[in-house]
Amino acid sequence: MTEEVRQSPVGVRDAGPEDAEFLVDMLLEAVNWAGGEEQLSRKQLLRDRTLSHYVAGWQREGDLGVVAVDMGGPGGLQIPVGAAWLRRFSRQHPGLGYVADDIPELSMGVVPAHRGRGIGRGLLRTIATRAQDAGIRAISLSVAIGNPAVALYTAAGFRTVDLGDAPEGAQTMLLDLLTWQPPTTQDVGA
Repeated sequence: MTEEVRQSPVGVRDAGPEDAEFLVDMLLEAVNWAGGEEQLSRKQLLRDRTLSHYVAGWQREGDLGVVAVDMGGPGGLQIPVGAAWLRRFSRQHPGLGYVADDIPELSMGVVPAHRGRGIGRGLLRTIATRAQDAGIRAISLSVAIGNPAVALYTAAGFRTVDLGDAPEGAQTMLLDLLTWQPPTTQDVGA
């Protein structure tokens, strides 16, 4: 006999300066996506200049983010379970998925216990819609080859771009927001 687990509803809210520590947690989840023994620690992530600039000084001008929250916390407490955020970088200080100064990079993570519930898909749809509404023409990202998130990004409309300088074992992907339409549940899968 199996017991059915009731899952609380999940909502999405804007990310603010108070979410900086949670964004570090979600960046750590994204970086350590494969699990295994050689996971990056929080301290190592914050000391890594390339990775830490995805969260350092959050929320600076031009940053845009959303946080998924479990609405079923005690006493109505909203518990963060995932986040997606955009940040612009320059050619002089590029991110791993840098395409151009005016194209922000996406970072995204979901708490492991909440994966497989469509939270990542909802975060991606929400951040892309907000970026589109803000007049942003495209979003880029860097993702490791073999990361299951590649399927999520591809289903949402991202395409791989060859810029010749993607980190080894990773690919740069781009979502053109000038032509993008939010995918329906049927487009993305269950």
